[in-house]
Amino acid sequence: MLHRRVVGIIFICVVSLATGCPEPANQRGPELEARQQASEQQPTMRATPKAEPEMSESERLAFISKMKPQVDAFCGDCHATSPPSSSTKEDWIAEVKQGFLLYRTSGRNDLEVPNQDLVLKYFQCQAPTTFDLTRSIDNYPATPVTLDQTSPPIASGRSPAVTNVQWVESGIGDASALIYCDIATGGIKAYWPSKPEQPPQTLGTVFQPVHVQPCDLNQDQALDLIVADIGEFNANESDLGQVVWLRQKPAAGEFERVVLLEGLSRIADVREGDFDSDGDTDLLVAAFGWRKTGRIFLMVNQGTQTNDVPDFEIREVDPRHGAVHVPPADLNADGHLDFVALISQEHEVVEAFLNDGTGNFQRQEIWNAPDPAYGSSGIELVDLDGDNDLDVLMTNGDSFDRGAKPYHSVQWLENQGAYPFVHHHLCTMPGVMSARAADFDADGDLDVVATALLVGTSRTQLDSINSSSVVMLMQDAPGEFRATQVEAKSPQHLAITVGDFDHDGKPDFAAGNFLRQSMQPASDLLLWWNRSKSTDGN
Repeated sequence: MLHRRVVGIIFICVVSLATGCPEPANQRGPELEARQQASEQQPTMRATPKAEPEMSESERLAFISKMKPQVDAFCGDCHATSPPSSSTKEDWIAEVKQGFLLYRTSGRNDLEVPNQDLVLKYFQCQAPTTFDLTRSIDNYPATPVTLDQTSPPIASGRSPAVTNVQWVESGIGDASALIYCDIATGGIKAYWPSKPEQPPQTLGTVFQPVHVQPCDLNQDQALDLIVADIGEFNANESDLGQVVWLRQKPAAGEFERVVLLEGLSRIADVREGDFDSDGDTDLLVAAFGWRKTGRIFLMVNQGTQTNDVPDFEIREVDPRHGAVHVPPADLNADGHLDFVALISQEHEVVEAFLNDGTGNFQRQEIWNAPDPAYGSSGIELVDLDGDNDLDVLMTNGDSFDRGAKPYHSVQWLENQGAYPFVHHHLCTMPGVMSARAADFDADGDLDVVATALLVGTSRTQLDSINSSSVVMLMQDAPGEFRATQVEAKSPQHLAITVGDFDHDGKPDFAAGNFLRQSMQPASDLLLWWNRSKSTDGN
């Protein structure tokens, strides 16, 4: 049985897959890069396929049967073959073209290459013409939880692009604070909900911060911050990523910026913990990378310092690119700190890494998505069913490279005491980026709140209905969740966190605004205050 410990995952560094057989891997970068591509590049023209004579149903089925072994052998050699229903007929033109291009540029020549036009025909003759996103998310009922909404004063003249939010009870200023990353300014900022008129304060600045982790790295009893700086939005093999230490100087009331490691390929996540059981703080890093770069590695604290900065030994844990999140927890209650990894790109897996106590890990599969273009966007470790072991709360809602999909959803990977975990679909939600669990209605079990981020035609389609951009899933019975609406038609939230902001015993939550394509200044955050009465009437 896995040991109970809630570990929050807020930042979602999202990935987008174009079907192919890489080495190198196909393009599947964090959503941050996809956003930049969407905002900075002009639309590209797609080649129109040659008109094919319409097949009879018997001819279509015979063609599919003939082509399937060839497609599976070629497209499925290094990842699961994408279901034809995962893209529209038009989208398959670019998908197939890129898949063949990636194979040609990979340096491989060991596969029998099928006819590209026939492969395209195989996918298109089974694909939908369009996706209807409206049927599964229209008219969720209003949440029964009473909520008040507030927002901080506008902090700058730029539209915010908040990628990560954390709730910190103490150690940042003189009150509990929300700390967050804003890639629009490069700032790591703090906002104190108990001081609503005070604007957010910038604690430090890097290139493009995507995750901030509270951590007393030097064990001086002052809370520091460790920052994952992705460095570069665009899908490339850049080496601008950094792991940055914002070292708190309490006497001066400020943070000093210290670069712990640089020249890295697009850092998506960094977590702290004693992974080698020697009493000091190590750092676990997810380098998303792109096609040739990216990995999971451990920065092992050597217990020595150079110029008051800890010395680290770098150990590779996993060579795969596409790592999004690496939340740590003691999964098997053996006293050693393990972790769970969400690895995207063509992999699309959730895996447990079990620690032997020295920083060496054994992999166990928790869940493997059915589609290499699944669009995984985040995980949280939480005991969702209250049985004293850790489950995985997962979202797949990447809509920036391949658009929103009708199968985007919130999911529960239930730990039943063995690997792999059992998959449960909780709620359909195109563009869902982040989900967090808490007992919002005070009935003794955990509910879920989830947020979405959409741009372009996907958002336009959902604006035509009563779509929900913030959803609260009420656990009405053990393992049974009912979707309710908190916010409608504002899918602009990449990150979310939960905390008791006013210390009244009821969980509140906050979402970051991601308005990179807007030219209008706006508040960085939206806060929802839980005003519901608990079961005892308070």
